[in-house]
Amino acid sequence: MHLWADLEELKLLEEKFPEVSIEKTENFTSITVKKSILLDALSFIKEDLGYKMFIDLTAVDYYPQIPRFLCVYLLFSPDKKRRIAVKCWAEDDSVPSVVFLWKGAKWAEREVYDLFGIKFEGHNNLVRMFLWEGYKYHPLRKDFPKEGIQEVYLPSLNLRPDEIPAHNYSPYHTYVPTLDELEKTQKSRMEKQSQIVLNWGPLHPGTHGTIWFLFDMEGETIKNCEIILGQLHRGIEKLAEDLTYTQIIPYTDRMDYISALCSQVAYVNTVEKLLGVEPPEKAKWIRTLMCELQRINSHLLWLGTYALDLGALTIFLYAFREREKIMDIIEGIAGIRLNSTYIRIGGVSKDLPEGALDVIKHFTEDFPERIKEYETILTKNRIWLRRNVNIGIVTKEQVYQYGLTGVVARSAGVPYDMRMLQPTDAYDKVDFDIPLGKVGDCYDRYLIRMEEMRQSLRIIKQCVEKIENLEDERYISTENPYVIPTLNEIFNSIESMVKDFNLRIYGEQAPEGEIYMSGENPRGELGFYIVSKGEGKPYRIKIRSGAFYNLQIFPELIKGRTVADAVALLGSLDPVVGETDR
Repeated sequence: MHLWADLEELKLLEEKFPEVSIEKTENFTSITVKKSILLDALSFIKEDLGYKMFIDLTAVDYYPQIPRFLCVYLLFSPDKKRRIAVKCWAEDDSVPSVVFLWKGAKWAEREVYDLFGIKFEGHNNLVRMFLWEGYKYHPLRKDFPKEGIQEVYLPSLNLRPDEIPAHNYSPYHTYVPTLDELEKTQKSRMEKQSQIVLNWGPLHPGTHGTIWFLFDMEGETIKNCEIILGQLHRGIEKLAEDLTYTQIIPYTDRMDYISALCSQVAYVNTVEKLLGVEPPEKAKWIRTLMCELQRINSHLLWLGTYALDLGALTIFLYAFREREKIMDIIEGIAGIRLNSTYIRIGGVSKDLPEGALDVIKHFTEDFPERIKEYETILTKNRIWLRRNVNIGIVTKEQVYQYGLTGVVARSAGVPYDMRMLQPTDAYDKVDFDIPLGKVGDCYDRYLIRMEEMRQSLRIIKQCVEKIENLEDERYISTENPYVIPTLNEIFNSIESMVKDFNLRIYGEQAPEGEIYMSGENPRGELGFYIVSKGEGKPYRIKIRSGAFYNLQIFPELIKGRTVADAVALLGSLDPVVGETDR
């Protein structure tokens, strides 16, 4: 399904702003505007054309060209079900801030400033997003080496100066923050205005990862809140610029490691669209099957840990009982429980083993009764109701302002699900419903995830039935020049061996261009914006994290609530820090 703006809308833009340039391709539709009219053009696109939902903001460095930085805004129209991209060159390394148009741009602008050094005029607190205050470099610039700049002599690395452990050993290290700089970072985020500033995390079990929260509190009430990210930032986007498209797949595993298969599928579908690769029908059904198993797996982990946060130990044990069954199924098919790297460009790495479908069918017959068990314990439990009902209410306007996706958006009644909006693999061939909330609170998000597990079961049953009729079909399109051959083909064909060598050493020589596609992760829309210059490695990859944008609304929702509500609210948003930090 084509999700990009049509020609009529683009003509309206051209009539209103004659100086804009329009670029429309099969995979991407964008308009490029001058810095002087950026805000007017974005306001027109939002108010007059209806693209009121903020999706993402990123930048591309075209060093040594001047101006070197190109900012890219991605917007969505909920009524037309279409996207549009707006580009603007950062003259003098700055562009106007758009936070007054979309609140969700606040963190996005800070991320671009942090990693590229682009300033956003009018941003009220333009501080770093992942790195600490006082760090003088911007890592996503093309002239910054991926290994960092080794400039600090650390005594701990040089305790025995006469012994050199390796030929490439260096006594110097990249710069690491001091305690003073971490304190400066903390104070730059929030100024104390009430009785006390309470630090929650980054190593508290209730934060579900290395997230650092600052609560400005008056008694038990949270008056203001800020979040410090970056403790798990690993520079995946920077590393991807020096990897082939296939080599990047394991890195997608390690972002949202709770739903690694969904992340792999979202990335691989984007690359396949860019390369023009069509996977076999059987591979599409297997991918859909694995994604829905992973979705149930993720929701069970969420349910167990969320209930444990609120004091319900039994549900934790019950949920992990069923989750373990799914982990065994995934391990039996992919070979690894967690970070499987099972998906490949052109299909999947291996066919389903004998008996896998029988085990999956047994699980689908047993699991509905287990969901009833969970609901009997929780759904009408008075403690559960008091901890969830009317806590963290999200509105439709906030969904559009912050770019909220996944369960968080659907709890507010917004039917935003990439499986329906832009179906990939076999999603256009299966029947399922999208549950929506009425209130937008934590309780709605609980109910939606419970129903989503039932809908995933529906999809799995359809996949099993279809795959049984495709038993002898191919599971990967190795005849395509971009697809790495199987081991069996490499061992039995010199042509396949040469092809494997070329793809692994020189990479998939993708056509020049750009693309943005996304998938429906358990935590929302996981998107990949790829810029190709016709080489075997991407020139730029931007990962649009659903967890990152969903977490951004936390400070607004928690104001006026207590710390006990913070535990419930954060759990209902269900962030995974490997994806927020990337």
